[in-house]
Amino acid sequence: MLYTKNGSIPKPETDGTEGWLEVPMPPETPEGKEVVWLNWRWLIRDPKPQDREGYRWKWNHDQMQWIEYQLPGAMTQAEPVLESVHIDALASSQVIAMTSEQIGGLSP
Repeated sequence: MLYTKNGSIPKPETDGTEGWLEVPMPPETPEGKEVVWLNWRWLIRDPKPQDREGYRWKWNHDQMQWIEYQLPGAMTQAEPVLESVHIDALASSQVIAMTSEQIGGLSP
């Protein structure tokens, strides 16, 4: 037999304090699955999937399944790369002042 206190992961011995409960041994785990102690019982589930860049898998206790979450600030699409172009010289006749309306018209 194993023992748990306040839902802790079962172990073969207590620390001698009150409040320990006997729990059964974990069930045999089918190949490709894992057994975990959750919510005061043994649960057989798929192992955690491999995380990918910008995302993490977390166990959802309500739905009893793995859910993939996007990390805060993670990019989901590649951002455009801006290139700078070096201009050796610009003649003064080519430079003009633009109004706010003209500048606003350049925005996509």
